[in-house]
Amino acid sequence: SNADESRLLPSPQLLSSQSLLLPPQVASPGMEIDAAVRASSDARLRTKYDNAVYVVQRAFALYPFGEIAFSFNGGKDSTVLLHLIRAGYYLHKTSCGDEAQINTVQNCPLRTIYFETPCAFPEINSFTYETVSTYGLPLETIRSDFKSGLEGLLKEKSTKAIFIGTRIGDPNAVGQEQFSPSSPGWPPFMRVNPILDWSYRDVWSFLLTCKVKYCSLYDEGYTSIGSIYDTVPNALLSDSSTGNSFRPAYMLSDGRLERAGRAKKTSNKTETNSVASNGMNNAEGEQMISRSASVIVVGDEILFGTVEDKFGAALCKKLHEIGWRVSQVTVVHNEIDSVAEEVEQCKSTDDVVSFCRLLHFRPFQVWHVM
Repeated sequence: SNADESRLLPSPQLLSSQSLLLPPQVASPGMEIDAAVRASSDARLRTKYDNAVYVVQRAFALYPFGEIAFSFNGGKDSTVLLHLIRAGYYLHKTSCGDEAQINTVQNCPLRTIYFETPCAFPEINSFTYETVSTYGLPLETIRSDFKSGLEGLLKEKSTKAIFIGTRIGDPNAVGQEQFSPSSPGWPPFMRVNPILDWSYRDVWSFLLTCKVKYCSLYDEGYTSIGSIYDTVPNALLSDSSTGNSFRPAYMLSDGRLERAGRAKKTSNKTETNSVASNGMNNAEGEQMISRSASVIVVGDEILFGTVEDKFGAALCKKLHEIGWRVSQVTVVHNEIDSVAEEVEQCKSTDDVVSFCRLLHFRPFQVWHVM
């Protein structure tokens, strides 16, 4: 059930984000990320991981390494993406039969972009620079708006593709696919979104399974981090036993309420109340979240790459237009057990599940499960 979601995650056993990181001198290579996920009993996580690292490997096969960049912001999603890139890089080198490098590939020295702003949390800045140092990432810090920064970046050095940690449900995710060209009016590059179909639960399952470090704010009740002006701890994680502290982000049982802490602070009074209680009780927090839907696309042709999934994106757009928030899009095999398992999983977290199936010589058929 939805209330049991947190119990599906690997037991943190009192591990905090500060205790999860291996010392820098023995920072786990991508192969250890791969081994940790494959040893997990979480079949859903293994499937999400396989699909994501396939996208990463495909990007490395399509574009020269020097013309790919990684947009890192220190948040949980881009932290997941960092380690998926490292694992995908290792698997890419292995699949290429690069014997000279297989035993020496420890990290992935991918050009990394960080848009630093004055309104970022100090903890986010610290974690970003620490992580970059730990994994030997060549960092380019940009202190301008996103569009201007990208324009300058692309003029300075050829950049064909950028890995981005966008997930369905994010404000900018509408209409995006795993490979999506930049929007009209923006510098031309390919947006690569390996975790587009990951849920909140998938993100935390991965982080806890792989025992990698994440920003310490997530251990203080923050579930979605923006700027210091619009982000407070999630009231749904308030610890009633103490009254003034919050449980870790991975204990949020309903991923639909991930952004409940992203409330705009409009006055000093609001800010004071928000820091203490997020300015609302649990019932009010649930009411401010729009009804959510999952989209399941059934089709081996899509998974095999012989057919491009355009209908899933179109369905997401339609759902957004009528006021529904799409929490995730998943592509599954044309097998009844695979479909049933995914439907049951989505029903536990969303108000409605829309799934469509590609039929030969006929358009998609769509069903809705309430």
